[in-house]
Amino acid sequence: MSNIILPYHYREYEWENPIVEAFFDNKEIWMNIHRRGGKDLLCFCRFLIPSALKRPGTYPYTWPSLKQGRDAIWEGKDEKGRDILDYYVPQESILKKDNQDMKLTLKAEGGTSQIQIFGTNNGQYEALRGKPANGAVHSEHARQDPRGAEVVAPMILKTNGWTVYNSTPNGNNHYKAGYYMAKNNPDCYPITATVNDTFDHNGNRLVTEADIQKERDKGRTDDYINQEYYCSFTQGIEGTYIGKQLQIAENDNRIGSFRYDESVPVYTVWDLGVANFMAIIFYQLIGNEVHIIDYHEASGFSFAYYAQVLKDKGYLYQKHWAPHDIKAREMGPDNSKEKRALSRLEKADKVGITFDIVDRINFDSSVDNALAITSRCFFNNQSKGVRLLLTHLEQWGRKWNEQQQAYSDWERDDVHTHAGAAFRYLATVVMEATHSVKGKWAQWEAEQDAEALANANRYTGG
Repeated sequence: MSNIILPYHYREYEWENPIVEAFFDNKEIWMNIHRRGGKDLLCFCRFLIPSALKRPGTYPYTWPSLKQGRDAIWEGKDEKGRDILDYYVPQESILKKDNQDMKLTLKAEGGTSQIQIFGTNNGQYEALRGKPANGAVHSEHARQDPRGAEVVAPMILKTNGWTVYNSTPNGNNHYKAGYYMAKNNPDCYPITATVNDTFDHNGNRLVTEADIQKERDKGRTDDYINQEYYCSFTQGIEGTYIGKQLQIAENDNRIGSFRYDESVPVYTVWDLGVANFMAIIFYQLIGNEVHIIDYHEASGFSFAYYAQVLKDKGYLYQKHWAPHDIKAREMGPDNSKEKRALSRLEKADKVGITFDIVDRINFDSSVDNALAITSRCFFNNQSKGVRLLLTHLEQWGRKWNEQQQAYSDWERDDVHTHAGAAFRYLATVVMEATHSVKGKWAQWEAEQDAEALANANRYTGG
């Protein structure tokens, strides 16, 4: 071990020196670096391998998916075609290489260390629970489920370890929030490096203007290029359904203080997910405008809990909307008097929540409705719930096809899906009501006013 020179077969670029210095000053590193900027080779060769060889311990290396970690590092090659695990890891220090779990066991000074690759999306972050951590790299953090880093963080504190986040932006999400937090925290070192800032050892740009033009020639949009190569947090998010529309809403000052108007009734629209997950949007119709005033999400609770949520909000409710699958029947508990199957519609009604059913239309049509309705939406960002909803909607989008390196036509199933579904249902309700065959807005308002008068004292949907 004493004869091994670290970093092994690796020398960082000059522009990376401040990152390395900050790491050895025990700063938490936030690297906002462009695509093809070499950030993962830096993390692996300069931080993970030397740390694991010098300090016995456990070092998780997290990615959005296990496949990404396998492709980039475990089976990855550098720009000269050399295997990363073979060339940048001293082979005499390897005690075991577990290909299935992507776990590398190394001989360290005074013991052994393990470096293991983990995925975080689609619930994979659960594999991190209960595992120690002396240092961690969270790669492409903007595309990860942030709960992965949240699981690791307490163990890093316990071991007085270190953490490095690296990514390119992916809009206004947890990575952006963390990066801007780091800018105001003296214990952190945030750095942004665009293609204008990164050069190789000979002073040549890592990504040239000609390279970027090739991307444009492939049909890449300016939004994509600004995000991936110029590290912009403010561009419309590639692959999202309404990211661009939400940017327009912000530019038009439709995201702001749009609080509950006590003279106008409130509607709710619900998405009912698996494991009793609920996403509820609270909105008001004011003229031709849709004011989204509140949002609530939770899981693992019965309808009695949500009835109390509605009551505690103190709004005057007009209608509660739910998707058609609320009529699906479920068995009651074995010790209940109910031996027949109950629908969730019936269960809700028993606690005073009476639902109307959203018209059943196909997914693409409901997304079209969402696109159309966003220009009429005003979002109350004074509500913590609405701020969470906006985070979800900004990220709600399509699956990324790794093989084709493009977004597919299929919805991505992640933590943002339920809020996206609730917004689709809201859009469908409003669009169907205001654009029916008879549908003039004046008629809709008249029906709304009549129903409001008839139900003026209904506060919880009872």
